[in-house]
Amino acid sequence: MNGNKYLVGLIGLALGFIVGYFATQSMNKNAGGATGGSGSTGPQSSAGGQQTQQGMMANVQATIEKARNSPTDYQAQIDVARVYNQIGRADETVEYLLKAYEIDPVETGKLGAFPFVGQWYFEKKNYDQAEVWFRRALEVDSSEPDVYVILAEALNLRTPPEPDKAIKELELALKINPTNSHALVHLLDAYLLKKDARLADETLNRLTAAEPTNLKIASYQTAIADLKAGRPVTLPKERPE
Repeated sequence: MNGNKYLVGLIGLALGFIVGYFATQSMNKNAGGATGGSGSTGPQSSAGGQQTQQGMMANVQATIEKARNSPTDYQAQIDVARVYNQIGRADETVEYLLKAYEIDPVETGKLGAFPFVGQWYFEKKNYDQAEVWFRRALEVDSSEPDVYVILAEALNLRTPPEPDKAIKELELALKINPTNSHALVHLLDAYLLKKDARLADETLNRLTAAEPTNLKIASYQTAIADLKAGRPVTLPKERPE
């Protein structure tokens, strides 16, 4: 789950019980270096650490077994989702969030889990389900512009693209934050998909004013020039490698 770069912060804030996939992944990667400080002084410290790890694993296994043995226990499913997220296993996190949703959709929504699930489907390129979950997220909280933005991105990316629907979502995002550069980028995509050079030009001007250092401006200038010249148009990549 690589994640939408500009939704990472939203996920970390929205999921009351989840600390954020990317943050935990980073901590897991750095854990080896962190244990090399003053606390690691010899075999006794190593043995103590091993005992602690074994105790943690036992607790994790007990949590998972409780959820499996109690499929209607809402809190048990949430506890397992939390555990899997903390070790960076997004697939299992979503599996148990979906189980929790089946038991109590209202409480699951209050926890802020819907953007996380939508993000997971988005990364799997299942844009239909991503739309379902982002719309559920917006029913719970309609004030977060980046949910509208990634919903619009999913609409632009599906086959066939739905730029008209995307534009409606992006207009809502820009009503909340008129200079949201990510919303403007995907609004540009939508107008290019619609082959509307005039509105693409206007939107590029808005993007340039909002974020003059945006690295994609030159690519959009090229795309608009291609559109005007009747050449095939390639949308700039959202996440260039």
